[in-house]
Amino acid sequence: MEFYDMDLFQNTDKVNKLLARYGVKFGIYKNNVFHEQLFPFDAIPRVIGADEFDYLEKGLKQRVRALNLFLKDIYGEKKIVKDGVVPEDFIFASSGYMAECEGVCPVKDVSSHISGIDLVKGKDDSWYILEDNLRVPSGASYPMIARQLCRMSSPKTFREVKIEDNRNYADLLKKTMDYVNTGGLNVILTPGRFNSAYFEHSYLAERIGATLAIGQDLVVEDDVLYFKDYSGKKERVGAVYRRISDDYLDPMNFNAESLIGVPYIYDVCRKGNVALLNVPGNGVADDKGIYYFVPKMIKYYLGEEPVLNNAPTFLLCQALNH
Repeated sequence: MEFYDMDLFQNTDKVNKLLARYGVKFGIYKNNVFHEQLFPFDAIPRVIGADEFDYLEKGLKQRVRALNLFLKDIYGEKKIVKDGVVPEDFIFASSGYMAECEGVCPVKDVSSHISGIDLVKGKDDSWYILEDNLRVPSGASYPMIARQLCRMSSPKTFREVKIEDNRNYADLLKKTMDYVNTGGLNVILTPGRFNSAYFEHSYLAERIGATLAIGQDLVVEDDVLYFKDYSGKKERVGAVYRRISDDYLDPMNFNAESLIGVPYIYDVCRKGNVALLNVPGNGVADDKGIYYFVPKMIKYYLGEEPVLNNAPTFLLCQALNH
């Protein structure tokens, strides 16, 4: 069976030219200098069959549910620590743990709205979780626009080969923001033009009909967050998909030296007047030390065996004991 049509392969140069035309870039800092480069496209796909995809989807959903329950618990009652499943040292020594988030209940009890879970297929033909990214995961825009340009360049491939459609990602993201929106605009908060993922920020804002904003565009008044346009007109904000790391999100609550954040935005979140996607403090759940305990979380919170396994992992204390 052929899993892709040669027509797409033969149109690789055309797709790459379209990516350049649309400005599909990512940036990197090298020697303190910002460089932008075009997103490279490879027409030869990694094929995942429908049954295998369903298996992965089931396992990933299970893992994200458990991680969300862990985040709610760890900034609340901490039952998983009291019951000896996760040692408290792994929580409070984690660089991702934020004491400022203690007792804060996110809108609709969702902490990780967009989760980036890294997978790898081993030599044994099994899939393993490499890591969990629950803070500011990025990259969704690139396969979205690459697939869009592939359809333009090689419609024959998509007519003749059965390929899972990813065009609903924008709808899913908008649905997620609408679900937690407390009343007002959906905003994508970007650090600005020179951020490495700025293309993605602007592309997603366009696709979901959200307002693209930098920190200076947002202001807090009377525990409410507003977007202020160039004319000075203010409009209430109900949900913010923030693409700024925890430390730099709010200089009044976190890093006081931040120039890209929004003063007091976390106070608005704390009072339940705006939803932040993803919420600050998620880093405690994707810490490399906590990674070892995620299968235990699945059993503890869900009463289920993990569908997907971690890569073989050993704690340093275990190694020393042996």
